[in-house]
Amino acid sequence: MESKVNRRLLVVGVLAFIGVVLLVTTVVLTHTALSSWIAGSSGSPGLDAWEVRGKPPQNASIIHLTEKDFEQHPALDSVLRDDRRDPGAWYSGDAPYGVLDERTIGSAPVTYVKRGIFIESFGPDVEAGNHPYLEYDGAYYYFLIWIP
Repeated sequence: MESKVNRRLLVVGVLAFIGVVLLVTTVVLTHTALSSWIAGSSGSPGLDAWEVRGKPPQNASIIHLTEKDFEQHPALDSVLRDDRRDPGAWYSGDAPYGVLDERTIGSAPVTYVKRGIFIESFGPDVEAGNHPYLEYDGAYYYFLIWIP
């Protein structure tokens, strides 16, 4: 009699274990599929660049770009010096630190990882409310990263 009870408990335990494994696997696969679908369906982030006419205000932070910066950030290189450079017309618009003459220079897609790296390297200091300008070859630029 005791052997039948032990056998039933063993069978119930094994079935419960298999059920838990199947439940966890289902949750993990569903989460992975949903995350991939959301990331894939919305497109990839992008980098938009604007050139500012003249010198930025004195209180603006300025980062001088080097060849190393272009090597580390190919999207930056393509927007400022390569195939994605497509300057638009000048107009008076809201730039960081006020209204300045500016024009669109170009856009380039970036990955989510590169987006994070770019923001860490050249992005705004949110606490200080400081959005830096980038200087290259005597011209000043600022960038915005967009997420679709």
